[in-house]
Amino acid sequence: MKGSRKTSLFCCLIRIFSQKTFSFLTMRCSNCKKELLKGAKFCHSCGEKVIGSPKDCPSCNTQNNSNAKFCNTCGCILSSQTPPSHHKNYKAQYPLNFEDTSTLSEQIGLHFFAELKKRIAEEHDIKKHSQYLDVFKSSGFNRRFETKASQLAVKVYTIHSDQEETELQEIDALLQNNFDALLDHFIIIHCTELNDIKLPEAILKYENVKRTEVNLETMIFDFLDLDNESAEKFYRNFLTVSENKIKNAAKSFLYADKKEMVYLLCDQTVFGSCKEGFALTEKGLYWKAHFHKAYAVHYDNLQDIKRENDWITINGRYFHVNPQFNSKMMLLLKKLKKIF
Repeated sequence: MKGSRKTSLFCCLIRIFSQKTFSFLTMRCSNCKKELLKGAKFCHSCGEKVIGSPKDCPSCNTQNNSNAKFCNTCGCILSSQTPPSHHKNYKAQYPLNFEDTSTLSEQIGLHFFAELKKRIAEEHDIKKHSQYLDVFKSSGFNRRFETKASQLAVKVYTIHSDQEETELQEIDALLQNNFDALLDHFIIIHCTELNDIKLPEAILKYENVKRTEVNLETMIFDFLDLDNESAEKFYRNFLTVSENKIKNAAKSFLYADKKEMVYLLCDQTVFGSCKEGFALTEKGLYWKAHFHKAYAVHYDNLQDIKRENDWITINGRYFHVNPQFNSKMMLLLKKLKKIF
C-alpha cells in the first residue's frame, strides 16, 4: 500500500515537474495563445501565421530551429520558410517543391523532359518523341544529365535559401539557360539520324555567351549556315547586288537607319525584284512575306518566336522561307533575345 502511494506520488510529482519545466517547448499561437499542433504553419484557432516554428528533419525526424538550413543530427537539407510575399505576382516557369528537397534533381529532370518534348515538337517531328528518348539512354547522355541535374539542384537550393527578391526569376533563368545548352548538345550531336532538319554544330559554341563576347555578324551566319541553303537568293556582299534591288528593298521593307550595317539580304520574289524578302542588320530583322505587310523587330524587342506548321511567327507576325531555314532562324532569334 505504501509502495503504491509512493509510486503514485512519484508519478504525480514527475507529471507536475514536466508541465512546469518543459512547458516552454510547447508552441503557442502569438495571437490567441492556443497550443499549436505539431508542424502547424497557421493557428487552427484564429488563423494567425506561425512564426519561428521548428523544422522536422525529413531523414531522421530530429526537431531543428526554425532558421536551420541543415539538420543538426544528420546534416540533411531542411525545407526553408515560406517564401516572402513579393513572389506572389510572379509565376515560376519551372515550379519546384522546396518542401521535398530530396527530390529536387528529379523535379528538375521532369522539367527538362518537358522541354525536350516541346523542342522536338517545335523543330522536328513529335511522332519520333519515343525514339529521342531511346537515344537519350543509349547514347550515354543520360549519365551526363544526371550529374548536371544534381549540380543544378544544389545551385537552385542555394538561390532559394537566400530568399532574394528575384529568387524565382533567377531559378527560371538558371534552368532555362542550362536546359537550352543541354538540348542543343543532345539534339545536334546525338540525334543527327533522327533530325529531319540539319542543324549546324557551330551553334554550340554560343552557349551561355554575353553580347559583348560575340561578333554578331559571325554568329548570324554560324546559325543560318547559308552554305547548306541553295533554294533562296541570299546576298552577303552588297557590291554584287544591283542598285534597283537595294532601292526596291528599301522602299518595300528594309526601313533601316542610313548608318545601320546590313549583314544579309534575301530576295524572295519570283522575278528578282527584291520587293519581298528579309534583311538582317546589326540592330534587327526586317521582312515582307507574300501577301503580307512589311514588319520589323529590333533584337532587343524580341518577345515571342514560335513555330506554326511550316512557318514561324515573330512577335505574332508571319515569317517564312523554308522549313529548314525557319528552324535555324528561330534558334538564332531565340539566342538574340537572350543576349540583347
